[in-house]
Amino acid sequence: MEANQKRPLIDIFISTFHDKMSFNEFLTLNVSNEFKRIQLNKREVYAPSPKLKTIHRFINKTILEYADYNTEVVFSYRKGISTREAIEKHSASNYFFQTDISNFYNNVRLENIYTSLRKQLNNTPVLDIENYIDNIVNLVVVDEQLPTGFSTSPLLSNICLLDFDNALLKYCKDNFLIYTRYSDDIIISGSDDGFAVEIESIVSNYLNNFVNEKIKINSAKTKFHKRGHDFKLLGFSILPNGIVTIPSSDKKEVESLIYFYLTDNEKFEDLFKKISVNKKLENTEGKPIRDLAISSLSGKLISFNSMDKDYISKLRKKYGNTIIDMFIRKAVK
Repeated sequence: MEANQKRPLIDIFISTFHDKMSFNEFLTLNVSNEFKRIQLNKREVYAPSPKLKTIHRFINKTILEYADYNTEVVFSYRKGISTREAIEKHSASNYFFQTDISNFYNNVRLENIYTSLRKQLNNTPVLDIENYIDNIVNLVVVDEQLPTGFSTSPLLSNICLLDFDNALLKYCKDNFLIYTRYSDDIIISGSDDGFAVEIESIVSNYLNNFVNEKIKINSAKTKFHKRGHDFKLLGFSILPNGIVTIPSSDKKEVESLIYFYLTDNEKFEDLFKKISVNKKLENTEGKPIRDLAISSLSGKLISFNSMDKDYISKLRKKYGNTIIDMFIRKAVK
């Protein structure tokens, strides 16, 4: 963005908030009083106050969405970009390495955030952005790390991994490999299995060298796959003919739940309980089984709707628009 098109941050802030919030409040807000720590699925999540949420939306829209990150590699937290696109880049490959980053947000450290913000905000519409780096960090960092639950953390994670993504992409291109990343999920693929021997150590070393020494891959989730075998990448299967699709087992599970929801409530609940045991889902909310089953099915259909709209269209034809829409809107009782 040309310098003469940029505006001082205070002008952008005032034109956004008018009299609803003062710029001084933005500069002096005590963030420690503006969030709660809650336990969710055995993870600590930071729940920001309405005021802090509003400020985070402003930071995202005005600053972080303009920051530099590797658009060739990164498919997470981008408007109009789907998980499916991250997998389709691998559809012609025969061998697939997948792993994820352990405790991702918590291991993106304060120094990574400062370094990235200082050098990757040239394209923001803010004329004097360099004067407010400390203020921004104060508003988006807790305990010197990215807090899970802040809407700024996903974009910051992409920003902070730019050097890592660039370096790993270059390595992959030099070795005729495909690399994509969706949040903390890393996928690398190739036409033959020659890269399998050293790719795990390459990724580990690049994380250490280009992010920090604390960030590690999750060995328990590190796998190597061959085309034609039964495996999932970000919830998708790649068929032997290269077609990216939702796994048939997931489709069968969802269609069975829909069928029993419409025809037999007892079987609907029994199937959900069986799925819960097999997948080690926990009923931590004390809700009735039927409510949990409906919520789970809604979540699956919402996810499928973002993954494969053609499949959702088939479900609409089979079970009716009304019932599918009700699940997707979470309006089912």
